[in-house]
Amino acid sequence: GLPGESPLVRVLEDESRSRLGRFNQKDVSMVFSSEANNKALEAIFSSQLFYENRQERFIRSMAEWLPRKAENLTPYTMALIAKYVARHRLREPRLLDTIANFLLKRGEQLDSKVIQKLVFPFSRMNYRPSNHGELFPKLEAILEQKAGSSPLATVNILMSMFQLSHFPQTVLHQVFSPGFITNVMSSPYALIVRRYLSLLDAAVELEFREYSGPRLDPRYRVLMFEHALTADEANRKYSYKGLVAEALRQLVGEECYRQDEVLPPGYCTDFLLWINRSGTVLPLSRVPAASRAPPATSPVAMSLRSSVLALTSDLQDFAPVVLSVNDKWHYCQNSDILVGSRAMRDRHLRLLGYCLVQV
Repeated sequence: GLPGESPLVRVLEDESRSRLGRFNQKDVSMVFSSEANNKALEAIFSSQLFYENRQERFIRSMAEWLPRKAENLTPYTMALIAKYVARHRLREPRLLDTIANFLLKRGEQLDSKVIQKLVFPFSRMNYRPSNHGELFPKLEAILEQKAGSSPLATVNILMSMFQLSHFPQTVLHQVFSPGFITNVMSSPYALIVRRYLSLLDAAVELEFREYSGPRLDPRYRVLMFEHALTADEANRKYSYKGLVAEALRQLVGEECYRQDEVLPPGYCTDFLLWINRSGTVLPLSRVPAASRAPPATSPVAMSLRSSVLALTSDLQDFAPVVLSVNDKWHYCQNSDILVGSRAMRDRHLRLLGYCLVQV
């Protein structure tokens, strides 16, 4: 194929976007007319070019149209719309509440793989639907019945609920049970489910202290991530992270911070520093080894609570600081609200004793 940066490819991409823009400006009313059917909407939302581009006028029209027409849509069509909403981080209450109402009415008839697609936008946008008081208990009841049919979908739905600070106790009993774990370990997606279960287990310890049910066997605990994400590397040229790194090198020196450190239970951080009570950044050589974050290669069998104690016992002398470079993709579109995964990461790091500084 042609190189992605070749002039011909750029010209073709520009022409495609131009046509897409003209379509959205002239024919958006046609898309959401009373004659629009599921097949037409599926064709539009299945288009890769359309999926990758965000058109403000189209979104406004969709927010007005969707609540009135949702009951006529198929689960597949609604899942495509949910995917589009999540992709562009659209924290539009009318769209999200419509998806939530659709899920509340039809949830019992849906496969758990479809449910996870409909639930994901809520956690992605760090948004509790207006009907969450009814919806969340309904989802718990559905998961109790269907937890074993698709383990990966089950833990994805649980992760979405955890990111919104909702902890379904009865479902946790199931996913941490020996039977569920045995089923997972023999599946082709064993590692990713172990990563999610490990993070869920850490969240239980940090945020759901009243939980007294089974926990993930320490033998199966792994870090959620072991190194900086590939997506972060790909986005680096669009980020201010390089500028911040250069500023730190000049201000405090490379011996005073760590970059791209992974902290248990597997959270990637941009920069990690230690600052004493007088506000001085300490060289790594002066930070007690016991107070530093365990290396990313170590098993996550240690108690996170012990990690908290190890850090806070030394806070009278110094504080570990996580310096986060929050780029636009860490926030909902046109908002200062962090996406759900980033918000949960920040909550957990604070509970682990780290001071967070946002850049």
